[in-house]
Amino acid sequence: MNAPGKAKSVSVGEATERKRANDRERRLIAEAVEATAKFRAIFDQSPIFAGVMTLDGTVIDANRLCLEVCGYRAEEIVGRLFWETGWWRFNKDVQDKIRAATIRAALGTSHREELTYHWADGSEHVVDFELHPVRDDQGKIIFLHPTGTDITERKKTVEELRNARAELEKRVEERTAELNRANESLRELSGRLLQIRDNEARTLARELHDSAGQLLAAISMNIAVVKSQSHKLDQRGAQAVAENELLLEQISTEIRTMSHLLHPPLLDELGLRSALGWYVDGFSERSKVKVELEVSPGCGRLSTVLETAIFRIVQECLTNIHRHSGSKTAAIRIIRESGQILVVAQDSGTGIPPGKMSLLSHGRSGVGFRGMAERIRILGGDLKIQSDSKGTVVTATLPFTGADAGTGREEVS
Repeated sequence: MNAPGKAKSVSVGEATERKRANDRERRLIAEAVEATAKFRAIFDQSPIFAGVMTLDGTVIDANRLCLEVCGYRAEEIVGRLFWETGWWRFNKDVQDKIRAATIRAALGTSHREELTYHWADGSEHVVDFELHPVRDDQGKIIFLHPTGTDITERKKTVEELRNARAELEKRVEERTAELNRANESLRELSGRLLQIRDNEARTLARELHDSAGQLLAAISMNIAVVKSQSHKLDQRGAQAVAENELLLEQISTEIRTMSHLLHPPLLDELGLRSALGWYVDGFSERSKVKVELEVSPGCGRLSTVLETAIFRIVQECLTNIHRHSGSKTAAIRIIRESGQILVVAQDSGTGIPPGKMSLLSHGRSGVGFRGMAERIRILGGDLKIQSDSKGTVVTATLPFTGADAGTGREEVS
């Protein structure tokens, strides 16, 4: 009786265990199905192209995006070598690149590159392509995972921006060339105007010296005649003659000074060194500013244009020192170096206020200073100003070549 009872007990246990195994299997299957469904949903709804390949490059799956967007059916893709699918059918170089990338990915090396590909309708597009190896828990590569993002519109936008930028740069170059031509014409006009002004000043100086000077000399001789007979005049008449003689001397002096300032004859006759010496002496006497003048021995006779420019620069610098600096001393140095002449004017005054320095740097200074800067610019030179509470240094650098050496007597038409 015991044996049959024991056999019945074992059968019940086996049935229970079998039931548990079946439940576990159904649960695992359900979990696998659920996981597969989740993977499928994620795979198909991914916003990028995605696929699954064997290690030899055979496509075993492709998501909905890379099929439906590109116009392919699954049977046209799945089961074929990836580089032989329709996406790459028109480009042998791209096929070779994908084949080589597949070999490397199967060995564990990922790959990324921008490639051209084609939809089913034959239209060409660009994809940001990636190929990655996928490993199991033990690190073994079990399949390959190609992905891609269509960047056709982005590339098109970038290309359009590049073309627009190139067009803009071309227009800027054209406008810059036009502006340079206009500036060159303006420089030529400015230079011509300065030449005309210098010539007019020279002509006016000669007229004052010759015409007005001769008239004053004639008046002086007439006054001398009257003065020789002043004993025949009453006291008031004699005094008037004496006063007229003094006034005539003052007028003659003023006209002579004005004539020399307009264009010193020494500049034409003896050159820059003598003209500057005369001007500095007269300036010091009138302004009570002690000026030290140094002209290097290398500065012999220069061209009329260059000598006139240097004289006007010194004239403007000393005028500014007298009017604005409050300095009682000044130093002028004319230095010839290789290929250039430096004109340096230095004072020990209060310096240029920051606000005025800003105006100078932006070309909004006074008329005299702008004229000096323009004269220097026309000659291809450079102007620098350094100023602080201890004084100001103005340095004009003028290019000098063999053509600038001369007698200083040539006329500027």
